[in-house]
Amino acid sequence: MKYTTLPKTPGDGYDRIQWFDAKRVTHTIRANDPVTARTVAPGERTRKPGKWKGQRPYQGHYWCAGARKSVFHESMAEYAGMMLIDHLYDIVKVDAQPMLMTFADGTFHYPDYLAVEASGVRHLVDVHPKGLTKPEHEQAFANTARVCEVIGWRFTLIDQLSDIVRLNLEMMGRYRHHRYTPTPAVEEHILRTAKTNESFGTLRRALMTDKPGELMPFLFHLMWRRELTFDLTRAFTEHTPLTAA
Repeated sequence: MKYTTLPKTPGDGYDRIQWFDAKRVTHTIRANDPVTARTVAPGERTRKPGKWKGQRPYQGHYWCAGARKSVFHESMAEYAGMMLIDHLYDIVKVDAQPMLMTFADGTFHYPDYLAVEASGVRHLVDVHPKGLTKPEHEQAFANTARVCEVIGWRFTLIDQLSDIVRLNLEMMGRYRHHRYTPTPAVEEHILRTAKTNESFGTLRRALMTDKPGELMPFLFHLMWRRELTFDLTRAFTEHTPLTAA
């Protein structure tokens, strides 16, 4: 069964955030202003799920392109959710199970991820399929959203992700690693060509060289970075329109 490494404590009428630093020392703040919230710096997971025979959730690690590190996921839903956030936002840091939030009403919550964006914005993320959501989960997410608004953080709840969105993310995600970053000249060539070849198929053909598929990894990397965008909610085909940023 699951076990937690930062135990719950009784509420004291205030919203609180607790976290471990890298030496597993516990830190606690009242979550009532953006300045104090800047001190939150997780160094160790506050909650670690156990493993048991016959368990269904698949635990593992997702390699986050923005943070350039592997991040723990408790399920494949969390894996897909982390991939979506990694694609949509310019992440420079991310921590799994980063904190324990205890709310003024005495309830508590362990959010799934805390990401830091390049702009400095803190971004708290929860991944929880809608079909598994109970009233107590809804209350926890509502309290989390409220606290994030107070302290100036972004909050995202991912409660559904279609197979099409997931497959589109996985298609681009194969090329998310910085090893696929094109040179400035190649990037300029692809983006310039995209302005006159608006579908994936016509762009692919326009970029053909004497080496089959030579520029395709760079093309998909630019799609991952949102330099070339398309509708994630629709099946990706040769006819999919691509828009150069």
